[in-house]
Amino acid sequence: MVTKAVRIGGDTAKKFTRGPFAGVDVNDSFAIAAMSESPVVVQLGKISFPDNLAPAASTLNGHTPGTTITTALNDQSDVVVLLYTDLEISALLDMFTGDSTWSPARKKSWYGYGHNFGEFNKLIDGGDDDALKAGILGYLFPMTIGNVRLLLYKTELHPKNNGKEIPFIPVIKQLVGELKPKLLISTGTAGAIGSHIQCGDVAITDSARLHLQETYAAFPTLDTLSQNKTELKNAVTVNDKYIKYAAQNFSKLSLPGLQQCYAKIGSRSGYSFLKKNTTAPGIYVTSVNPAPGLQPMDIVSADYLTVDDKNDSEGLQNMGIMNDTDDAFAFYAIEQMSGQKPKWLSVRNASEPQIVVPAFPAGTTPTQIIDKLKSVAGAIYGVYQYCTTLNSAFACWGVMAGMN
Repeated sequence: MVTKAVRIGGDTAKKFTRGPFAGVDVNDSFAIAAMSESPVVVQLGKISFPDNLAPAASTLNGHTPGTTITTALNDQSDVVVLLYTDLEISALLDMFTGDSTWSPARKKSWYGYGHNFGEFNKLIDGGDDDALKAGILGYLFPMTIGNVRLLLYKTELHPKNNGKEIPFIPVIKQLVGELKPKLLISTGTAGAIGSHIQCGDVAITDSARLHLQETYAAFPTLDTLSQNKTELKNAVTVNDKYIKYAAQNFSKLSLPGLQQCYAKIGSRSGYSFLKKNTTAPGIYVTSVNPAPGLQPMDIVSADYLTVDDKNDSEGLQNMGIMNDTDDAFAFYAIEQMSGQKPKWLSVRNASEPQIVVPAFPAGTTPTQIIDKLKSVAGAIYGVYQYCTTLNSAFACWGVMAGMN
C-alpha cells in the first residue's frame, strides 16, 4: 500500500494514498485489521423485479461515457445516490446491473466528474492519487427505476481523508446544485450502535449527528454541531411499499454470503459475540419501523474510524443507531446551500456489530482500549463489507421504487 507524509498540526503523519483507506493514518488499527482480511464476495444472480421496476441504464445529456465532465451539469435527476468505497459500489452494481465489476474498463463506461477541479484541488490534502491525477472528483452513472431518474455518484473525496479544508463539502454542494435532485441518498457500510443491530441490518434515517475529534477553521459550525451533539434533521416521507418488498424478497439473498463471512471469522478466539445470520437482515425506517432498543434513529458521522462496544467506550450510544464517516458531512453540505434544497436520507448497513471484548486490566489507557476495539471491528468489516452492503442496495432500490 502506497503511503505519503501529510502535515497534521505540527506533526507529520504517513497516510495511505490508495485503496479503501486512502487518507487514513497508516497506524490506524481498524484499517490495519481490515486490510489483513479478504472480503467474502458473492454474486446475486438474476433478480426478478416487480412491476417493471428493474434499474435500467440511461445517458447524460450532452456528454459521452468515458470522458471527464469539466462544465456544469445540466441534466436534472430525481435522486442522487452517493457512494464511497469500491466494494460498496460493487455490491450495489450487482443488485442494480447484475455485474459487480468495478474496474478501469467499467469506469470508462461512466462519466468522470471534474467541474472546477482546479479550484477544489487547491483544498485537497491526501486521498486517492490515481483519480486526482486524472482530474476526477468522482464518477457518475445515470439510471432509471420506473419513472424515477437517478444518478449514481462514486465520490473520490471523503470527509476524513482529504485534509482540514474538507473539499468533499463544497464538491457535494456544487454537484447537488447542478443536478437539483428531489432527494440525495448517502449509502454504504457503517458500524452498529447497540446490541440489537446485527451484520447486514439496514437503517434508513433522515437524522444525523457529527462526532468530531478535530476542529475545522473552514467550517466552524461543524465544531459547534459536534460539541452540542446537535441533530441535523429533515423530514422525508418514505413510501415503504417496496422497502417491505425488498425486506421480504431480497434481503434473504444476502444470507449465503453472510453465512460464509461467519464461517470465516466467527470461530476465531475473541469473536464469540459475533452472531451467525440465520434469518434475513432487517431494514429499519425512521417513523415507520424504527429499530428496537434505546438508540435514536440517527446516523453518527465522525472524522475518524469509530466503534461502539458493550461498555460504550466512545460515548456513541446516546447519539444514534449506526456510525460512519460520511453522511452528516454530505447533509451539512446540503444545509449550507441557498435556495431550494433537496431532501436527504442515510441508508446504511451494519458491516460490524457492537463489539464485546473481555474486561481490560487496570491501568489500560483509553487509547489502548479504543485501538483494541478498532482492531476487532476492523477484522469483521474486512470480511463482511461486501455481503452486508447488498442489503443497503436492496433498501436504496426500495426507496426509489416507492417514489414512482
